[in-house]
Amino acid sequence: MTMQNYIFRPGPVLVAQRWVRDGTTTPVKHLEYDVADRAHEYLFETIEMDSRVTLADLFRLLDRDPVLRQVFRRDWAEELCAEARKGPLAPSSSDPARQEGIEWLELYQEWNLDTARGTYLPTQRLQFHGIGVVLREDAVEHDRKLGDRITWAMSLTPIRELLTLPLRINPEVLVMEDDLDSVLYGREIARVRHPDLTLGQIIGGVLYELGFHGGPDEQAEFAATLKRRMDELDSGAVRPMNANEVFGESAQPGCDAMFDDLGGRSAHEISTAMRRIGDGENAASWFENEFGGDVVVKAQFRDRGGREFRRAFRAATR
Repeated sequence: MTMQNYIFRPGPVLVAQRWVRDGTTTPVKHLEYDVADRAHEYLFETIEMDSRVTLADLFRLLDRDPVLRQVFRRDWAEELCAEARKGPLAPSSSDPARQEGIEWLELYQEWNLDTARGTYLPTQRLQFHGIGVVLREDAVEHDRKLGDRITWAMSLTPIRELLTLPLRINPEVLVMEDDLDSVLYGREIARVRHPDLTLGQIIGGVLYELGFHGGPDEQAEFAATLKRRMDELDSGAVRPMNANEVFGESAQPGCDAMFDDLGGRSAHEISTAMRRIGDGENAASWFENEFGGDVVVKAQFRDRGGREFRRAFRAATR
């Protein structure tokens, strides 16, 4: 009987370990060889990540295998590799909390479960972010306290500032509610463990985030455009629109269909308040208590719980 294990080590080295057994529990032969030059052949194999691996090692692995770069061409692999070859740079962030440093880069899993239908969205793509150092004081603007860590999005961070950071995998999976009509939509409802990740998932998760806005040139252009728009907003050259202007019109058909009286509230106020009703809580009674009897639900919808009420409201706005 033969067993295969695959380990990603600094260097970069993709180690294939082969254990040959004779029918007993004792291995009779152990072979170990580097397959990084043909890593594309192992994209669907589960990988153990050495704790010393950095982001630079991942780009060196891509450099060793031209076919691998072609596989991930759509994720800007060639352009990002070319940038990584220039070597690391010191972080340039002006954010005081971020200046404290990112301690490591983390690949993690987030699965979306629609509890009404009992279905998951695809669970293959890994998420990728930076984990900050332990805070030495509160960071109110980031809603973090002394002793916490800030998690940082990486999509517009120059990769040369990240190359020396350790790259780690979190085997813990966040399970998030994916039913739009649940009061828990977008919130964590469970945690499970799923440690068996493939080489393709690992590389894909990193490149998807780092190349989300394109290669280095495209990212610089996008960042400049974003800054220009923020400057226009700060200077008053552009007038911001409030939520009532943006969402009020879209919510009006649902309010017309399901309410006898809004009690002077806007359609946007009603649709926003509706998100707070418990999934099994009677919606008509909730509105009556919340607004002192001013908001009146139509008779045919007065037996609906919060989740079903929101589902009907959403259908009426289409």
